[in-house]
Amino acid sequence: MIGMMYLVLTALLALNVSSAILEKFAIVNTTLEDLVGEDLTKNENKLTGIMGSTSKEAKVEAAKDKAKKVREITKTMVTYLGDVKKKIATGSGQKALEGEELVQNTVNPEEVMLDSRKPETGQNYEKKLKGYVKDLNDIMQLKVPFPKLNKKAEDFPEFKNDAHQTSKNFLEFSFEGTPTMAAVALLSQMQTEVLEYESAALDSLNAIAEGVVTKFDQLVPMVQAESNTLVAGQTYEGNLFVAGASSGLVPTMFKDGRQIEIEDVDVGLGPTNKIKMGKVKFPVGASSFNDKGIAELSYKVKINLPGKTPLEQTIKYKVLRPVAIFGSAAAATLYRDCGTEVNVSIPGLQDLSGLDLAIPGEQGKSYKLAPGKFALLPTRALCNVNVNLNGQSIGVQKFETQDVPMPIAKLMTGPNTIDISKGIPAGTPSIRVEPEIIDLIFAKNNLKDNKYFVSNLILQINGGSPITIRSGTVPLSQYNLKKGDNITISQVQVQRPAYDGSTKQVNGSKMNVNCRIN
Repeated sequence: MIGMMYLVLTALLALNVSSAILEKFAIVNTTLEDLVGEDLTKNENKLTGIMGSTSKEAKVEAAKDKAKKVREITKTMVTYLGDVKKKIATGSGQKALEGEELVQNTVNPEEVMLDSRKPETGQNYEKKLKGYVKDLNDIMQLKVPFPKLNKKAEDFPEFKNDAHQTSKNFLEFSFEGTPTMAAVALLSQMQTEVLEYESAALDSLNAIAEGVVTKFDQLVPMVQAESNTLVAGQTYEGNLFVAGASSGLVPTMFKDGRQIEIEDVDVGLGPTNKIKMGKVKFPVGASSFNDKGIAELSYKVKINLPGKTPLEQTIKYKVLRPVAIFGSAAAATLYRDCGTEVNVSIPGLQDLSGLDLAIPGEQGKSYKLAPGKFALLPTRALCNVNVNLNGQSIGVQKFETQDVPMPIAKLMTGPNTIDISKGIPAGTPSIRVEPEIIDLIFAKNNLKDNKYFVSNLILQINGGSPITIRSGTVPLSQYNLKKGDNITISQVQVQRPAYDGSTKQVNGSKMNVNCRIN
């Protein structure tokens, strides 16, 4: 989803995304959809708890009313996102793609979400996201409102300084060049974010309504986590607290035996009624994953309260196997001895500072330009790019490379192009032989490698003796040419400056010219 995708490169980009990576998106999507189902049930139970409060206070009745509205707009939004997933899976066809057909499809997201002729679906999608957050904030009226869901490149630290990315709108940033399975997974992720917003809202309302009452002799340590499913390399963050804590008690809290910092957190009960929560924060990782790409892990917490038996609990969480996506359109074609700049992302991971690429020395080299941005310089027909995250290998991306395109000759006199088929106008003082690149992909994406120039050529006049010229400029005025004379240009040597600062030879066999003086 990252990188400006030119229409002419869309097919090439699709060919460059391996089946294995597309299948990983299917696995991630299955996991996310399972989480959506779980979160729907959890949030429904939270609403039931709030509505079960026996308090008749005005603030509790208001909390109940807000909870019903939050549940209503969230269920509507989740259903709408599910409908968008079906549209993307269907595309311009008659029925939704399934199985291998869905995994291998790469065109539906742009057809559905970015078609300028039928922009309604994409525009409505962004409008719905904005509307949901606005409605939720209008209902909750929290001091810190819920942030927007329609995030663009400028909203992410690793992209905010990338002019190429910040020029895109939300829909382009999300769906341009995105395989169908990845777009479906993106929408499933959006469903989980909507449900997380709802969960946070209901938790706040539950604290007001006292929807779940825990007796003091049944205290249970809890962690309020930002997310219980993370990509390896992300940071786990959460708040450890005593469910039903009393404001008169000062607890000490521990994670895996180490004491953690405690803060007074405002959960909506007012500045004088804060709950003490321990800050739980640590980077997550896993050495092995199951066949769905998930590692199920846990950690232990303990809370000590004065005069009470320590409260202990095991907190479970999941880690998703990180999958690196080479999202730059330029990565669709790599040329040997040329530098191609690519953007690499990991779905779900915003901090890419620990992401690195490595190429075996005999196959080329790579340069890290910025977090998530690299330059690849292959030297062999096959280039294996090792992807490392925080020093741990997470996969290998294989690229088949090709030679730089051979140029054809273009004759110039001053700023004007000479039509070789019509000949050179008599009296022309000099001509320049310039290499013309007809491979538009190379010319567009390899700006530091496409400056071809002629360093040497052989000139013959009417089949006479060869004349060596040490540049691409032929001084015709020196040879007293007249109408009807023929000139032949051959053995043209072409060079180019390379990405790494060196100078490389280019095959100039298509640069020969036979032309008449007219």
